[in-house]
Amino acid sequence: MIISFNTNPGNLSINTGYGYAGFHMVTSLQKLGYKVPYKYDKAPVQISFCQPQFFDHKSNQYQIGYMPWESTEFKEGWLEELNSCDEVWTTSEWCKNIFIKAGIEKPIYVYHHGIEDIWTPLKRTRGNTLRFLHVGEPAPRKGGQMVLEAFMEVFGNDPSYRLTLKAHNQSTLRNHNKYNKNNIFNNIYNINDISNIYNNISIITNEVTTSQLVGLFHTHHALLYPSYGEGFGFIPLQALATGMPTICTGEWAPYKNYLHDLAVDSQYVDSPWHMMHPGLVVEPSYEDLKSKMIKVADDYETYSDKFFDQAKAVHEDYNWLQLTKNAFSRIEEKFSES
Repeated sequence: MIISFNTNPGNLSINTGYGYAGFHMVTSLQKLGYKVPYKYDKAPVQISFCQPQFFDHKSNQYQIGYMPWESTEFKEGWLEELNSCDEVWTTSEWCKNIFIKAGIEKPIYVYHHGIEDIWTPLKRTRGNTLRFLHVGEPAPRKGGQMVLEAFMEVFGNDPSYRLTLKAHNQSTLRNHNKYNKNNIFNNIYNINDISNIYNNISIITNEVTTSQLVGLFHTHHALLYPSYGEGFGFIPLQALATGMPTICTGEWAPYKNYLHDLAVDSQYVDSPWHMMHPGLVVEPSYEDLKSKMIKVADDYETYSDKFFDQAKAVHEDYNWLQLTKNAFSRIEEKFSES
């Protein structure tokens, strides 16, 4: 069967979430025997995996609009674009509920993203230093500032604990004192100053390959990811697949059951980024984040065993090929009957 794939050309880079997911969706379809040309108007079905303003409807095609989202309201015009599709797909049950409440009238289906074999499980032992990792800067929604302040408040300059922040080209981390109320670092103004004073904090801004990123995950003990909202959230899933204890906002996570008691509490608040993400977002609890960090530090071996033991199941549940087969088998059946 031929499935036309449409996306915004800007989403074709695998260094973006859309690009990374789109690449693995297309390659999975190809492994399953589908032909997947780009924006091919003679295909009976087209899936548009992109923001709705880039949908490319053709009257002779069955149109699937597929997108993640991270807040409770759509941008202007998106609802109309989504309702003009024959059916709508999204990436998590949390997103599906948001879509229903937003007024989508067409059938809505969930197609989870997957994990690749390269994210191999690793049994971690603590050693002399416990290394925390955050990935996601400079997007403020992903909680890097909260991670920085929580780490500094809980562990200070103790060399037994380290924090690495992996950013995409640049960092926006500053001394906002947004979460910490004790003003313990009033004289620190940017991440370079912080790294100079706190020798146990470092930031990586250069681009890395996927294999290098896997290596970064393997050399750290726990992931910190208090995100305000994810359509799916590759980063925590990748950590879980390697067997890494993962401290992550639980509300939006489709893999919340794998977080155990490390799911960070949260509440809905007005979005601080209303132009980009209108409506409400899920604000993680700063106090609960600190509590979870201390919990992992105090009993690391127990958490290491628990998360390593489930890593194989994470790979099985989020296998790209199986998820893609499940999602498209209904479409293939529908068009084989027509």
